[in-house]
Amino acid sequence: MGKHKRDKKAVSEHEVLDNGVIAVGRNFPCVTAPFDADDKAPDYLGLVDHSLRIKKKCRYQQALVREEVEFNDLVRKLSKAGKFLIVVFQGRDAAGKSGATERILRAVDYDPKIFLWVPIGPPTEDERAHPYLWRFFTGERMPKFGQVRVFDRSWAERVLVEKVMGLAKPKDIQASYGDLRAFEYLLVSQGAILVKCWLDITKEEQLTRFKARGATKPWKTSPADKEARRHWDGYTEAANEMFHRTGTDFAPWHIISSEDKWYSRVTVLQTINKALREALS
Repeated sequence: MGKHKRDKKAVSEHEVLDNGVIAVGRNFPCVTAPFDADDKAPDYLGLVDHSLRIKKKCRYQQALVREEVEFNDLVRKLSKAGKFLIVVFQGRDAAGKSGATERILRAVDYDPKIFLWVPIGPPTEDERAHPYLWRFFTGERMPKFGQVRVFDRSWAERVLVEKVMGLAKPKDIQASYGDLRAFEYLLVSQGAILVKCWLDITKEEQLTRFKARGATKPWKTSPADKEARRHWDGYTEAANEMFHRTGTDFAPWHIISSEDKWYSRVTVLQTINKALREALS
């Protein structure tokens, strides 16, 4: 991965794909490059087109089945290729991370030998007694060759919730960007196909979903919902910083509008399938 000292500044790179996804993947001359306060993050979230949607149910169902069938076929090739798939979902609260995970699980016919959902919450006492990244290797959190893991939140929480809520010191947050890049570099070098997705919704849509959740799924509501609203701008800033500093050419971020759930679910699978095709070709 080279020395910590870099000989040139990382280039800011992002691309708006044909399906509306914003891909952020920079070429860092050194994966462990130190934090550069002069390197300001663009407003990637300001580029999201929330008007994107699939209007007809029949088209949604056709597109979803097509992507699910391809996903199942590609995943069955992972073991022979010495690869494994890690999907990371981050995003606004109520943006549909669970719904997207459900479609991935359904695509592999709920096969427990292949798939495991890994929800990430606050660290336990034992996890806090270890280095930050230790807990992501405990139990069955990391897959074997041929397997799929979907992380509902991830190691990226270090530079999101911990940063926004003041749970870690600024100097530790700054050091974490390089740590996360190095961590993901090692995963990819060991055979991981790493697909990182940020699901984004507007503040108005989030409120609508919170109200609906309270009426139909009260068990999914929590005081954290109000905190998400109160710290909306803080999370916007932290997310843009995360995309800019941890979106790499080997593990880019994919920013996907989830304002329309049908569009989001299909587009998530399209994004994963594209990464699988490229890695397995």
